Amino acid sequence: MEVSFQDVSLAFGEKVLFSHFTKTFTFSGVTALMGPSGSGKTTFFRLLCGLQKPDSGAVLGIPKTFTVLFQEDRLLPWVDALTNVALVSDTETAKACLNKVGLSNDMHNFPGNLSGGMCRRVAIARALCLNPEILFFDEPTSALDPQLTIEVLKVIRQLAAEHMTMVIVTHEMNFARDVADRIIFMDQGVIVEEGPAAEVINNPQHQRTREFLATYEG
Repeated sequence: MEVSFQDVSLAFGEKVLFSHFTKTFTFSGVTALMGPSGSGKTTFFRLLCGLQKPDSGAVLGIPKTFTVLFQEDRLLPWVDALTNVALVSDTETAKACLNKVGLSNDMHNFPGNLSGGMCRRVAIARALCLNPEILFFDEPTSALDPQLTIEVLKVIRQLAAEHMTMVIVTHEMNFARDVADRIIFMDQGVIVEEGPAAEVINNPQHQRTREFLATYEG
């Protein structure tokens, strides 16, 4: 999948995130968007999937069938997991997708009786029911404790093994190292570095990337 930025400019007040930016990105496998808070990665993510319009220029090639998973799971609390997923599909497909994310024994539980990691997996199952060309994740492990993070990352690793195309905003360095095929690193609204995940992590070319990696790896 190719998404082309053509002379894109975007600013929020005095903060300029993109200025006459032109570049074509090819997405396949898993692409991790990384960078410090305020670096522009979430805005870039929103431009990629059409949720944010540029002030000028155009973003072309946005896929026709995609699903965005936000940090909030947005489940209906008054119906069970199966019904939450079946709202976008038929019941049998919903059951199959819940089974895929490891929730075959919990599909009749309500969100309030599920852990945060389980709710996140219900949201992933709901997204899979739509049979998207690409999944966009915005910090899929946000607000989860380490054990629940492991549960969610296991599902994403499984999807990666099945060659699902995904673009993921993440700060999970181990996940990016293990699962991502490519990393796009941003800082202050600029794409500082991009390339194969192993190369960016093990041999970063820019000082800002090295500083960021050192911060997260202690």
